[in-house]
Amino acid sequence: MTTTAPLLRAKTVDTRTVAFWTMVALSAAGLWLLLKDLLPWARVFGPSALFGVVFLAFSLALGLWLVRRLLRPVQAPPRPGTWLAVMWGGLAACGIAQLLNGVLLSAWSRALDLETAASWAPALTAPINEELAKAAGVVMLTAVSASLVRGAADGFVLGALVGLGFQVSENLSYGFLQILAFGGVDPLAATQQAAMVRFLLTGIGSHWAMTAVAGAGIGYLAGAVGRPPAGRIAAFIGCLLLAMGMHWAFDAPVLDGFLDPVGKPLLNFLIALVVYLSVRRRFRARWQAVADEEVAAGTMGADEAAALSRRRSRARARRRVPAGPQRETAARVQRAQLDLVEARVPGDLAVEDAQPLREAVADARRGDPARR
Repeated sequence: MTTTAPLLRAKTVDTRTVAFWTMVALSAAGLWLLLKDLLPWARVFGPSALFGVVFLAFSLALGLWLVRRLLRPVQAPPRPGTWLAVMWGGLAACGIAQLLNGVLLSAWSRALDLETAASWAPALTAPINEELAKAAGVVMLTAVSASLVRGAADGFVLGALVGLGFQVSENLSYGFLQILAFGGVDPLAATQQAAMVRFLLTGIGSHWAMTAVAGAGIGYLAGAVGRPPAGRIAAFIGCLLLAMGMHWAFDAPVLDGFLDPVGKPLLNFLIALVVYLSVRRRFRARWQAVADEEVAAGTMGADEAAALSRRRSRARARRRVPAGPQRETAARVQRAQLDLVEARVPGDLAVEDAQPLREAVADARRGDPARR
């Protein structure tokens, strides 16, 4: 008598789950590294540490509002993606960069003479380690959810958020380092000066701008699926190299007297602005084309499409509806319409796949409880 052993089926790996928990685990490791480095300083310089934490919270809150409000056309990125991006930049990327910077700085110290290493080692190290560590966060976000990075516009804003997280964490570290520059005299004043310089002067074109540019390339690579692969890869590599070049120019001891302390950050800001305007123009052109198609299909009216693409216009359209159930229905319709157009903007959604989103708009318009 023979028995048949049950067949063992290989389980499918959920890349989204793996990517999410990888981000969490590396961020936890980065937090441990940062605490190990900063807690001894905080124990000795308590007032400086308190100021640094309060200033970190303030600058992070302000930065989040500005990035989410200004850098993503039509609507802000989803909150879960926002916090994952900031977490990666502020913890994981900082921790990775801290480890790798130590390795490369030591290598440059051995390879170069002391004077050259002191001047050039930061510019030869940070653009490689830090930009790759931050860009890895945007790549991980594309793996966590395809809806987070549908194109260059999403990559730009998520890159800016990763860079913002990195920037505020680095500001805290530099506040303690400034105490050494002051010779330990008046440590609170030293921390305050570092915060003001890095917030008011260099902050305009620091890490958020560099990683936003790299993120635009990652978003284009991930989202422009209808474009030739060679062009998408070239755009990704070009944006990443441009971000590294921005970082190199920021750290390199060239034109210091002419461009420091405002000129170099301003140059980076202008580069990021040019990339943003290009990304925004392409996104809005595609958005308008999709909205026109949906108007022709009867999914939305022309007046609804005109109001849908801007936050204030959507708010005004809702206010024109009587408060109560009617306004709630109008808000649900707008959300369903946004989901539809956003899903179609990348251009890779088949007609039959878009139909459930159109039905969701119709259900929201009818006030279907299942769609509430």
